[in-house]
Amino acid sequence: MYNNHVKIGTVVSKHGYKGDIKISVSLNNLNTFPDLKYLFIDLDGCFIPFKIDNVRSFSKNVLIVKLKEIRSEDEVDEVIHKNIYADSTEMESNIDSGIFYNDLINFDVFRDSKKIGKIENINSRLPQPVFEIMYDSRIVLIPIHKDFIRKIDKENNIIYLDIPNGLLEII
Repeated sequence: MYNNHVKIGTVVSKHGYKGDIKISVSLNNLNTFPDLKYLFIDLDGCFIPFKIDNVRSFSKNVLIVKLKEIRSEDEVDEVIHKNIYADSTEMESNIDSGIFYNDLINFDVFRDSKKIGKIENINSRLPQPVFEIMYDSRIVLIPIHKDFIRKIDKENNIIYLDIPNGLLEII
């Protein structure tokens, strides 16, 4: 079942008293989120679809979402801290264009044809999201930018980066 869905965030809290929820999203480009018609919430290992009524931005990487099936604070309490997914067929073009990065955690990173490390984490708390890559027994931060990503090989869990000389040596 996980093959048909891609994680896009987590419900972090309620917003107001009419059933709005705050979602912390793992998106680099929040403009693509409103194109979705349904979100799936992982409730006890089952992906339950919820129709999106409204989406608005709250802060960086946090959205306020109104779902048709959730109308009260009590109903919101049941989904707080639950993971949110989208149908991968709806998101396929966004994944291929590199908008969802959490799926790249644990990917091997190559520069030219040499392995330089492994993606340990995605840090989206900075002004620009960065890959946290284990390189020479230390974590280096590489900005997530389409110009740096040459190729993503999902089958083999490899990402090929084209990064400027000297970027790996910055402490």
